[in-house]
Amino acid sequence: MGLHYVDPNKKRGFIYRLNERFSRSRVGRAYALGPGARIDPILFRATGGRYPWILGSSATAPLVTTGARSGQSRQVQVTYFHDGPDPILVASNGGKANHPSWCHNLRAHPECELGDEPFVAAEVTDEDEYERLFALASRVFAGYAEYRIKATAAGRRIPVFRLTPH
Repeated sequence: MGLHYVDPNKKRGFIYRLNERFSRSRVGRAYALGPGARIDPILFRATGGRYPWILGSSATAPLVTTGARSGQSRQVQVTYFHDGPDPILVASNGGKANHPSWCHNLRAHPECELGDEPFVAAEVTDEDEYERLFALASRVFAGYAEYRIKATAAGRRIPVFRLTPH
């Protein structure tokens, strides 16, 4: 199954905006960072990657990384969008004070899979490129702007990763 192309400039419909609003709520964040992270990869594979589109929500896909310390395979469902041909990942962790574990994993072992496709991850360090990509991310999911404020208040800069085909 191929990774669905997510255009950050695409106009989002009413159902998408409702789902986004729920995702930004306390309950929505708890679901996404808890049971959703375990259930979503199963739904992704069972529907051939179509379930986010069926529900009218943000595109997600399973990210498979190698554990930074353990060296073992790790999987988590992440939201993504495209910048040209490259998928972009935002390590927001809901605005929490710490980075998600997959961020540490990609830094230690950049080879990964997103939606069963092989990629190499590179953290975006150029400030102008970071700002441009974060602005695009906020078009895909408005909650990123809120998460950025929370993370900054906690002393954390939210990492952004560009994935290139391996």
